[in-house]
Amino acid sequence: MTQHTDNNDTAPAIDARHLVKRYAEQTVLRDVSLRVREASVVSIIGSSGSGKSTLLRCMNLLETPDRGELTIADEAIRFTHDAAGNNVGLERRQIQRLRAQVAMVFQQFNLWPHLTVLGNVIEAPLRVRGLRRRAALELGEHFLERVGLADKRDAYPGYLSGGQQQRVAIARALAMQPRVLLFDEPTSALDPELVSEVLAVIGGLADEGRTMLLVTHEMSFAREVSDEVVFLHQGVVEERGSPREVFENAASERCRQFVSSVA
Repeated sequence: MTQHTDNNDTAPAIDARHLVKRYAEQTVLRDVSLRVREASVVSIIGSSGSGKSTLLRCMNLLETPDRGELTIADEAIRFTHDAAGNNVGLERRQIQRLRAQVAMVFQQFNLWPHLTVLGNVIEAPLRVRGLRRRAALELGEHFLERVGLADKRDAYPGYLSGGQQQRVAIARALAMQPRVLLFDEPTSALDPELVSEVLAVIGGLADEGRTMLLVTHEMSFAREVSDEVVFLHQGVVEERGSPREVFENAASERCRQFVSSVA
């Protein structure tokens, strides 16, 4: 796999500034800033409870930050709240536009059991993007071929392995033709022998130059596929840099301890 050249003149695909997210009295994200350039891969690592998944979910507004600014896929949002705690200025149409450009692959596959594999992949292009059925079918078949599951188009999710289901979920995300792909620990629910087939697909997408933000506990994969690695600790970006910098020469003692504990 090849890392991509970073062009500093290119506007970032994701530009998150000073994000804060609280749940009641617990602050999960504390002033987090993150930039992801077009056609680059950024991996977020850290221990359980560090805020990794919350940060990722803020990127497509499954979680709404309490404070900060987010520009993603040309949608610029500033998060402020009124006295009642309601977000000010966040419009439903803006959320819909953002989610049409940002696709997410979850830990759990979240496939519809009553739809075939192809049916799962084309549902969002039909309903969200408004594609005609023939165009959606062509798109769905193309991306099933891309993840190596063209022969499973008429199967139902219950008859697939976990690795196959996750590959269908990736094809479903790709069928939205997003500018940004988010992966939330996509192999954590898989049996060990199925992990490699999913990582191979994600690695291939990285080689295609897709913009990806990846939360993962697969350290060797993060090192291989990433242009940048971000270490999150207790809701703060504790370390960031190239894979070599983070895994071999981290300035943060906490980062060094974490890397050594999972090596």
